[in-house]
Amino acid sequence: MFGIGTSEILIIMVIALLVLGPKEIPKIARTLGRGMRELERAKNELKSSIEFEMNEEGAKQELAKKEARNEEAEAADDGAPLDNPTSNSRV
Repeated sequence: MFGIGTSEILIIMVIALLVLGPKEIPKIARTLGRGMRELERAKNELKSSIEFEMNEEGAKQELAKKEARNEEAEAADDGAPLDNPTSNSRV
């Protein structure tokens, strides 16, 4: 975690205890926990929003490809003679 070892974390905690006092540390820890939770929640919302938009854009592109293929097939069918002798229409 950020390249900090156990001994460095212990030193930081002792200094925080001396500077802030034993009564303030739980309050600060709660505040930090809430802040981290809010950041995590915002990150997850942003991630899901981006994934939703990407999936929606992919679906739009697939639909556009299918429509283009259908238009090409219709254009090819309009000018081409019927090659299917097993047609259901009776003459």
